[in-house]
Amino acid sequence: MDILIFAIIAFVIFYKLNKQLGKMDEEEKKNIEEKVSLMRRMQDELMKNINNTASKNANNGDPNNNPSANKFPKLVGQSSTIAGLENIDQATKQNLEEIFSKCNITYDFFIAGAKSAFEMVLKAFANGDSETLKMLLAEKIFQGFDKAIIQRNVDQQKLVTNLIAIENTQIISAMTLENNTSIVVKFISKQINYISDKDEKIVVGKKDEINEITDIWTFKKDLTILNPNWTIHSTSA
Repeated sequence: MDILIFAIIAFVIFYKLNKQLGKMDEEEKKNIEEKVSLMRRMQDELMKNINNTASKNANNGDPNNNPSANKFPKLVGQSSTIAGLENIDQATKQNLEEIFSKCNITYDFFIAGAKSAFEMVLKAFANGDSETLKMLLAEKIFQGFDKAIIQRNVDQQKLVTNLIAIENTQIISAMTLENNTSIVVKFISKQINYISDKDEKIVVGKKDEINEITDIWTFKKDLTILNPNWTIHSTSA
């Protein structure tokens, strides 16, 4: 089941909310609480579908479809055609259908998780929050982010990233090789980014400059593991 990436995100949000309680303004608290609520609803929906599938299989007396024998039961009502993939080539679409079927998720479910992960990584990197980054990134890419944070601290610099909006999120490729699957996602977002020194003087960027940024991120997982989360293995702009 692929609820783990959402469980991790929800856990991190709860953790941050409790840790920072009293330090946030009301707008930021409301934003975090809305994200927690969304994650809860998505997890509840997925678990309901899985439980319904298991119950239906049990009632039909099919020994081949019990939860222990079938790691990846298909979502109830899941269509063989995934909505939102009209502009994707047929080979990629077929790969996604197979991946999502095995993982018990839908296109919308995956995209929502990818967008949440995108936002959390940007915020964690700007805040120097290595703990959150380690939960979401593969080890190799985490080391790169962590070194950049350490160097920023040595230079006594501060990165400010304001994610104005994610304008578009699109899957551009998907493949599975020896049970290891990867999905490449393109994010187009509007951001304000600048770096200031210890005296709050801006050394890179501008406070009032909104830039459109295109990022290409790769999400991976091992399909043979029952409850793995998707991890981010590469990022590029």
